[in-house]
Amino acid sequence: MEFRPLRESDLTSAPAWTAGHELRPDLWRGEHTRAVALETDEIVAVGIMWTSRVHGDRYWVDVVVHPAHRRRGIGTAAVRHLTGLRAAPLPLMTRAYVDDPALAFADALGARTIQVVPPAESTTTARAALRADPAVIAVDAVDRTVIEAANARIYEWTHASWSPVGPAFAGALNEDLWDEIDTEASSVGDATGRVLALALVYLDGETPLLTAETTDAAAPDGEHLVEACVRRSLDVLAERGIADVEFDGHVSDPHFLPVLARLQPTGRWFRLVEIPV
Repeated sequence: MEFRPLRESDLTSAPAWTAGHELRPDLWRGEHTRAVALETDEIVAVGIMWTSRVHGDRYWVDVVVHPAHRRRGIGTAAVRHLTGLRAAPLPLMTRAYVDDPALAFADALGARTIQVVPPAESTTTARAALRADPAVIAVDAVDRTVIEAANARIYEWTHASWSPVGPAFAGALNEDLWDEIDTEASSVGDATGRVLALALVYLDGETPLLTAETTDAAAPDGEHLVEACVRRSLDVLAERGIADVEFDGHVSDPHFLPVLARLQPTGRWFRLVEIPV
């Protein structure tokens, strides 16, 4: 078995067993972060490693092995090879639903959980459990630079304890924001022109995806602020006839999690883990 960098032909003719694993070129970190495992000139595993433009504190790693070649140590060898390609001595991390084989593989390598994402599928009818607030308005009523700054503040403090952001993270975080969110359905908790909370509605998937938190970890009455923002966003979506929604957040988000719990979400648990080098 030998390793080599991915080629353009690998990216355009990926085997069917790599479905669900994005073998896209890394346009800003270089080819050295990618590798495939070879055996008798056949691709039997693909290993991918990259760093986030938003964080940069760990290397994301994703390894998939041909089903007929599993449990032979190839995946472990691919992770070790990728570890040797690191341009900086950073740990590895990955993420998956708790019943995903990829997470079992990471656990076998000694992974430790750094964050948990709760089940997050709900409906707009569940919004009846949430209180509204007339001070909550649409994102499109607020200057974009103000929303971008608020979004960056929320992201920074909600990740500070387990995956700190990099020095220039805000530009990367907000780069495609206005192409991804529904500004009329997204909501702002506003007080005298200051954004106190955000609920952003992303429409780049089949089901609307909502994120919500306060701009300050210690925001007074933060749970109610987030609750009211989510309520308004769900009201707008319900008026459009949308029934199903999903949320994205962490069990450590102090104001978001209680609001999500009131919506009685269903779905699978999701873990983010660090793999020791």
